[in-house]
Amino acid sequence: MGKLPSLSERGKEYYALDLASNLPPGTDSPDQLNTNRRQPRPPAEPKRPLPEWPPEAERKGKWISAYLDKLDPETEYDQIIKTATFFTGNSFAIALGYTSTLLHLAQTPAGAAATHHGGKIFRRGHQRFYETQDFILDCMWHGSSSAAARSRAGTVNRIHARIWRDVPGAYSSPFEGEMSLIGSAFFETMLRKLVGARRADPHPVLAAAWPAWAERVLAHFRTEPADGGGSFAVNFPRDFDELERFYRWFQNLPMDRFTNDEDRRKGHELAEAFTRQFCELWFPRQLHWLGRLVLLTIVPRQVREQQQLGHPNRFGAALVRLFFKIQIDLADALPDPVRPSFYDDYMACKGWGWSKIDANVVRVQKRSAQKLNVLLVVLLVIVGAGLFWRSSKGL
Repeated sequence: MGKLPSLSERGKEYYALDLASNLPPGTDSPDQLNTNRRQPRPPAEPKRPLPEWPPEAERKGKWISAYLDKLDPETEYDQIIKTATFFTGNSFAIALGYTSTLLHLAQTPAGAAATHHGGKIFRRGHQRFYETQDFILDCMWHGSSSAAARSRAGTVNRIHARIWRDVPGAYSSPFEGEMSLIGSAFFETMLRKLVGARRADPHPVLAAAWPAWAERVLAHFRTEPADGGGSFAVNFPRDFDELERFYRWFQNLPMDRFTNDEDRRKGHELAEAFTRQFCELWFPRQLHWLGRLVLLTIVPRQVREQQQLGHPNRFGAALVRLFFKIQIDLADALPDPVRPSFYDDYMACKGWGWSKIDANVVRVQKRSAQKLNVLLVVLLVIVGAGLFWRSSKGL
């Protein structure tokens, strides 16, 4: 192989993948892939006053499903996503979906080049996660076409513009941008199917709302001038079945054929950095191995192999799947939450100060590791004392 051109010498053609015979679901023809692209739908016009959440006193049993049945996914998709997320979501689930999706995205030549050059995951990985979560939750709480969504997307577009000046061509593939939201939209369903949950499919109204909501959010993002500065939401999956097929299609792209040694090196470094960030945020130092096991269990084999992450222990992975299955089935069986408790976490994060997050995470995890060390020492002392007592009694 000859010498590769520098980042600044590359362009859209360098990063383009040959998809003419393997079109992304949502794209109906090779012509539609690059030229006559189907444009995203505009925000839906309301047909009626929005049905509000029932009073807290009336939120009994599985009330969320009954409430969703009253909503129209074609026009009230924002309220559907807001309800499902803030009553049943949490930061750990978002972190799992975020990390899993980015391990997918960092496989492509463009994704690896742009994310590696931006480098925030290496410098301020926890800040990167919480800022991403905050943007997604803004779009969920305020709505996909709200002023908050447009403002936050504008900030991301400016960040991308700074990167594409140094890495031209890396933001010219709409389907890669689409995977960033499709990965989040489909993640819970993927996890349910992976672990064999009793209820594998989402509520039909929620399933219909996901592509409608995600398409409107993604419409705020622009590709770079090399691609005409168009919308990232072109040819977006039109229903949940198409969205699922897109997710599986992306997973099965022959990344080994599309990438070279440099792409794979950058992809691996990014994958390790995202994995490390997840483990550091959610597990004390002594249990980072468990965080890695959890993540490797939910990431498909082909992605693990492309990113050179290794594979989970088979017995450990089975226990992780069993744990998630029990958690999901139990949540499905219990009455729905009365309050949108995730809203409290969402608002609390806004007061942390983004630039201080990484230092705070390190400090908190250091204390957690110290407490765990003390607990282990106490446990060893108790076990040792018990064994000594048994020995002294001749038992």
